[in-house]
Order: sequence, then structure tokens, then C-alpha cells
Amino acid sequence: MTRIETDSLGQRELPDTALYGVNTLRGMENFDISPLTIGTEPAFVSALAAIKKAAAKANGEIGAISADHCAAIVAACDEIIAGKHHDQFVVDLLEGSGGTSINMNTNEVIANRALQILGYGAGQYDVLNPNDHINSGQSTNDVVPSAVKLAVLKKSDTLICALGHLAETLQAKAEEFAHVLKIGRTCMQAAQPMTLGQEFSGYAAALFRARDKVRDAVSDLLVLPLGGTAIGTGLGAQPGYRDAVYKHLAADLGKPVRPADNLFDGMQNADSFARVSSEFRIAAEVIGKISLDLIILSSGTKSGIGEIKLPSVQPGSSIMPGKVNPVLPMMMQQVAYAVVGNDASVSLASMGGQLEINHFEPVIAARMFDSMDLLTRGSRIFAGKCIAGIRALEDQALENLLGSSALATVFVPKLGYSRVSMIVKEAEAEGKLFVDAVTEMGLLSEDEIIRSLQEAAGQ
Repeated sequence: MTRIETDSLGQRELPDTALYGVNTLRGMENFDISPLTIGTEPAFVSALAAIKKAAAKANGEIGAISADHCAAIVAACDEIIAGKHHDQFVVDLLEGSGGTSINMNTNEVIANRALQILGYGAGQYDVLNPNDHINSGQSTNDVVPSAVKLAVLKKSDTLICALGHLAETLQAKAEEFAHVLKIGRTCMQAAQPMTLGQEFSGYAAALFRARDKVRDAVSDLLVLPLGGTAIGTGLGAQPGYRDAVYKHLAADLGKPVRPADNLFDGMQNADSFARVSSEFRIAAEVIGKISLDLIILSSGTKSGIGEIKLPSVQPGSSIMPGKVNPVLPMMMQQVAYAVVGNDASVSLASMGGQLEINHFEPVIAARMFDSMDLLTRGSRIFAGKCIAGIRALEDQALENLLGSSALATVFVPKLGYSRVSMIVKEAEAEGKLFVDAVTEMGLLSEDEIIRSLQEAAGQ
């Protein structure tokens, strides 16, 4: 069965079971551009519903809508927040109307479900209207950016947890490898003695910092343009609405949301999104750099450095038997590349806003959501399937250390600069290791050499 709905462009036929309406249908047809719909982002749908719920409570409080309408709208929003009806949010996330189709899809679903709750059929907008009642006191221009902020805040909880877990997993390896002596490298050349634990402690510290920077950045998203309506003047909202909507939204979410100090700024500028996205990018870059280091450190003992062993999770070649590749660090490098690209899109979209609003929140939302999902899932997989299973190849690490003439600097205080220089030259001329030359000369025992290296590494 079908029903007929009419807008300013004419009549359209919709499935009788659809909670969305004619505006949504036009958005579906016009913007079928990606596999992403609003409904594929539950946090975004819930944020939109949370705003509409708070708006209904505020409008009910100030008398802009009836108590019956308020109760039905709130009930419909509660169902959506609980995870129901998300399949009715069918507009493409990359829609080109500056968010109007997103907002109207939300208004129509809530209106039609509220009508059903009141005992009416979908589409009976003379009783309860998507624009006049659900959208009362609002516009697309303040609702959509507010919902994007709330969705990013919600998704950030799991991202921050995932980054923290990855950092803790690296810190656990730092403690496990605290005794493993190795050569430190600068410019890909041997430099000074250190421990593998010290190397991993640097990785952990960088990830803890990235996590904290993300947490600090997303807190700015508690400042919303809601209540500014179309351009920041508040035109279209009745007296008392703005204070009431923030009161109810804060109570419902349990978060101290507040209006922008300057609502014109809140409507015009998307720099808060760019700032948060940049922290996602930096976190991805930190993980990408660590991943590259792990690939280098795990390179084969006969053909590379071979100081760590990564877990073998799958065969590495369809033609070379026994080959195992560092596929999980390589995966995280690709995650980093993708997040860097997403951040570039957010930056361009933030810069591209025109006059009183930014029309490009849909792509900002899509790219930020993607970055968060990639980092969250990637960090969990990386921690569990790779980092937690890394083994130190202690013998190879010590062999690499003892085989380097770079460690000669360690023995200058004991033997003197001139003597160490002479030993280095003689060892090179005879094709010997520096440490072998020192022990053959009876200048230091093997135990004394190891102790000296441990002291040099700060152990």
C-alpha cells in the first residue's frame, strides 16, 4: 500500500510503511552518491533525536506546542535513541543540501512515528507537522552542526578508550623488554646503547599523549550553535526556548552543553571540527610511525635487523613459501594514510563555508566519523593481534649491539679517548669486533663490557 504526500514541488507516492516523507524521498533520489546513509551512523541518528527531544520539551515548556504533541514527540525520539527506526534514516550522508535533507529526514520520521503514537496514520500532517512542530524553534543550520558535534563526542568515548588500550599495551611491552640491550639508531645508523624497553616506552608515551589531546579537543564540541536557528539571530524561536533547550539537552545527555558565546560565530565557522580532526590525524600519524618502526625492527635476522618477532597471523606470499609479512603494522600505516586524507577533506570543508553558515557539515561528519571508526577498530586490532604478541629476540639484539663500533664511545671514560680510537682502528684493520679486541687485549672482561653497556643505557 502507498500514501500520497505533497510539498511545494508537487505530489509524491510513498510506501505506506515508510516513516519518512516526501522531503526525504526527494533527498534519496537526488543524493544517491555513496554507500553511507544517516542510518549507518547510529551515534548521529541518536544525536539528531536527542536534539529534537530536547527541543520538544523546551517548546512544551514555553507553550509553543501542546502537551500531547510534546509527549508523543518525546516518545518517538526515545525509541530512536534506543536504536529503533534507524532504517528509516535513508538520506545519503553526503547529501548536497547543506544538511536540509538530513534535518527533514529526521523531522519526518519523528513526526510520523509521533502520529502513530497519537493514534493517527503517517502523513496526517494537519495533526502534527514535521516543520511546524518537530522543527519548531530550529533550523537545519543550527541542528545539523550541533548533532555532528554530539555524535563526535559520543563516538570519541570508544576512540579514547581504544587509544588508551593501545598505549597501555605498548607500556606493558616496555616493562617486559626493560632488560633487553640493543643498539639505538639515528639516521638509520648505529648510535648508542639503549634497551628495547626504552624504545617501547617512547611509543607508549606518544600514544598516551595522543589520547589525551583527543580528549581535550573533543571537549570543545560541548559548545553548540543550537538556538541560533538560521544565521545566529535566533529568529523563529520563541522567548525562553534557547535557555530551555540547553537545560533539557544537558539533563538528557548528562553533559554540560552550552551555547556559543557568539552565535554568529557558532553558525559561520567550523574550525572546532578542523581542530578535532587534526588531533585524529596526529594520533594516526603517531601510530603510523610506530608501525613503520616495528616493520624495520622485525625485518629478518639474516637480511635485516631482527630484534623483535611479530606474531605470525597469516602467510605472507602466494608464491614464496614460509614468508610472513608484517601485515598488521602495514594495515595501521594504511589507516594513518586514510585518516590524513580525511583530515584534509575536513580542513577544506571547514575553509569552504560561505558567509553566515558552513554548507559542508555533511562531508565533515562523514570524514570525521570514518577517521574515528578506523582509529578505534584499528587500535584495538593492533593492540590485541600484534603488540601484545611481540617477542624480543634478545640474542640478535645483543649481537647487533656488540657488533657495532658505535658502542666504543661508552668505554672512553674507562680507557681514554686515544686508546679507544686506536683499538677501533686496529679492530677494523684486522676484521674484528671492537668488543673482541678489547677482551683479547685483557682490558675488559665480557661481564664488565655488559655492565658498562647497561650503565650507558641507564639500567
